[in-house]
Formats: sequence, structure tokens, C-alpha cells
Amino acid sequence: MSLFSVALLGGVSVGMFGFVALILAADQWPVAIVIALCTAVILVLTRYSARDLQGKWGLRVVLGRDAAEFFLPKNRSLIHAMPKQHVIVPYSDIAAIETRLEAYPSFGMLNMQKPYVLHRHDNSDIFLFEERAIGSNLQSSFFGGLVDEIAKRAGVQVRDLGMIEGRGGVLGVLHTHAADWAAPALPVARQKRLLRRAAHTAALAFLLLNLIYILRVFFG
Repeated sequence: MSLFSVALLGGVSVGMFGFVALILAADQWPVAIVIALCTAVILVLTRYSARDLQGKWGLRVVLGRDAAEFFLPKNRSLIHAMPKQHVIVPYSDIAAIETRLEAYPSFGMLNMQKPYVLHRHDNSDIFLFEERAIGSNLQSSFFGGLVDEIAKRAGVQVRDLGMIEGRGGVLGVLHTHAADWAAPALPVARQKRLLRRAAHTAALAFLLLNLIYILRVFFG
């Protein structure tokens, strides 16, 4: 997400609050409830975009001849609570790089991430970063090539652990919880259902944005 996208969504959120107030003043309660629900979704999208931008701002990886240097910002994950890190890892210290899909359902919707974790020979782990909005037309694909190059230089494999299902909490904002990294992968049938649900969630967000525009034109 760009800074412009975050500013745009933030502006829409503020405007929607004002629009709800106008509808309430006109005593249009059913319409106000619909707009308020749409506003809540836009607020979630705004938070998602802001954290996504913050997590990428300052994230940098330098691949040297013998080691990789990682500059990892604090909010590089939407769910996992990760500290800010600056670490230099010799390729010879890398035991493996693992990735998995993480599905977080909430109120019929679903958000999906694809994190990458670096395992060292001393059994310590480094949460690197994650692709976001998996299964939607907003899916990011920044890190796959970089991870493959790190694995190639280290002479290790990128291990795909399948998909797990975490707790999405309240719209992915409150009371979220990721499954343990050692959790077993979901059955394939369940994975396919969750991927479809992620795609439907993205389509719903698009429809809500169009609905908001129509209502603003109609009642504006």
C-alpha cells in the first residue's frame, strides 16, 4: 500500500462519519445503520493499509557475499507481534526458511497472510516478513524471489508448511491470535474453502465501496 492509498482511505473514513451524522439528522435510521457498518469496514481497511505501510517502511535486506543483513521494522506482521530487529546472519548459519499460509476468519470474512521465518542452526528463529491479502486481487508478491535467493546462497530449501487457521478476532483488529508455528497443516479440502472465502471477502470489500459511493450520490 502506498502513502496515498492510506491517506485516501483515511479521508474516506472521516467523510463517512460525517455522512452518518447527516443521515441520522434526517432521521433515516435504516440507511444510517447500513452506512455505519460500511464505515466500520472502511476503518478496518484503513488500519490494515496503515499497518501494511508501516511494516514495509524501513524494511530492507542487504545480500552480501557471506551474509544477509536484515533491517526488520516492528509492524512487519498484521497478526504476529514482532520486535524491531537489525541482524546480520551468515549464510552458513541458516538451517532453513519456512513459509505457510495463515487464514484469519472474522464475521464471515477472511484475511490471509503468507509469512516467512528463517531458522538458524542454533535453533533460534527470525520472523522475516509476510505477503498479504493472499487469494484476492490485492495479493502482494514482494518477497518470494528474495527468499529464493537467500535460500540459494545458503544452500537450503524453502519449506512450505501448508495452511493453518488462526483466530481473526474482531475484524482482524482485536483479540487476534496466530496458531503455533509447529501447528499441523489443515486438510486440503479445508484449505480450498478458506481460499475461496478470502476471494469472496475481497469481492465484498469492492462491493461495499461501490455501495457507499451510490448512497452518497443518492442522499448527497
